[in-house]
Amino acid sequence: MILWFSCMAILGFALTTFAATAVIALNEVAWHDLEEYCKQRNRPALFSKIFDQREQLSLGAHILQMLSAGVGAVGLIGILLGNRDPLELKFSETLSLITLVALSFVLTGSWIPWAIATLSSTRFLARTWRWWWVVSSLAWPLLLVGQLVSNLFRRASGHDEAEEDEEEAFEDEILSMVSEGQHDGFLQSDAREMIEGVMELDDQDVAMVMTPRSKIDALEMSTSWHDAVEHVVDSGRTRIPIYDKKLDQIVGLLFAKDLLRESLRSESKRKPLKKLLRAPLFVPETKNLAAMLKQFLRGRTHLAVVQDEYGGVAGVVTIEDVLEEIVGEIEDETDTARDVDINVLQRGVAEVSGSVHVSRLNQEFGLDLPEDEDFDTLAGLILHELNEVPRPGHTLSLPRFDLEIVSANRRQVQKIRIRVKDESEFGKS
Repeated sequence: MILWFSCMAILGFALTTFAATAVIALNEVAWHDLEEYCKQRNRPALFSKIFDQREQLSLGAHILQMLSAGVGAVGLIGILLGNRDPLELKFSETLSLITLVALSFVLTGSWIPWAIATLSSTRFLARTWRWWWVVSSLAWPLLLVGQLVSNLFRRASGHDEAEEDEEEAFEDEILSMVSEGQHDGFLQSDAREMIEGVMELDDQDVAMVMTPRSKIDALEMSTSWHDAVEHVVDSGRTRIPIYDKKLDQIVGLLFAKDLLRESLRSESKRKPLKKLLRAPLFVPETKNLAAMLKQFLRGRTHLAVVQDEYGGVAGVVTIEDVLEEIVGEIEDETDTARDVDINVLQRGVAEVSGSVHVSRLNQEFGLDLPEDEDFDTLAGLILHELNEVPRPGHTLSLPRFDLEIVSANRRQVQKIRIRVKDESEFGKS
């Protein structure tokens, strides 16, 4: 009996590892790499077969993983129990049994498969896909039931994800090719960020980038001509929302150029403020940025009033706000000056802007931060070392320096704290 249970445990957990590796590989593989692998072996049709059947293969492998894990668990429990009655086990023995079974699940269903898939997911899929095709074919009744359950929940939620899943797979493939291009030196990190920014516009709405209600530069319709001109000059805005009595009642937009044109006329011939207003564009705060950008371009409009679910004014969004999600921060001469880009806090510690050039830091403080043709700013150095935009609080440790990220958004590193490990090296050259 022990021999039988041993065979069950070995076979069950071996198949669990095999199946779990396939599931992880199918979900994590870089499809561009797999396509190149198949082309190098003169089997381009193989890539199409795996890619087209990826969902069916993944589900079949997942079913095999669950069934074989159950077989392995039964075999392991049989070995550990021997001829003893499970009801006779002490609490500590039961706890140890459960721990061993759980550890076996994690080891064969996660740790080992993840290591294998990370090392060679493309080779693994190319060499084993026939096996998964057989498994998914044999498990077709279970696959059919799974698809029926999936369709049932999808219809109940009123959401069709088929097209969305296809779009996500396409986006993943593009990002995979972009990463490969950046790695091979064909694309700069800025180009990658712009491509990612364009692809992510559909996943963000105007509420994420708008100027909130509390910071809107607006004017009441009864404002005098002199006060209106003064407000436009002080704010530096080219378009000013005009409201009637309260901010939730936006009646139009005042263009600074229209106000300037009328200001050249004599006071008796000037049009009243109300006659200069242009029709405002209202959009819901849930409108995604891709649709917002299209509407801006199609209507040749640069500003829209964002409304909340109750019809109140939540903020304003401009075409510049949307474009900044693609190309990064856009500044002009009307923007307020940034904070001091280098601020020495104490001996050996300084906070600097990510836009500061590495050569300037090296020159002013006698540092030897690495310089390279691929970057010239401190933020560029960090992105070059990490290959991603780190979150605030992350620390990059270099031989003589620690670079702590003080502030960063999704697209760029904004402020960094430099800590010199040997304070005697910190000083002007």
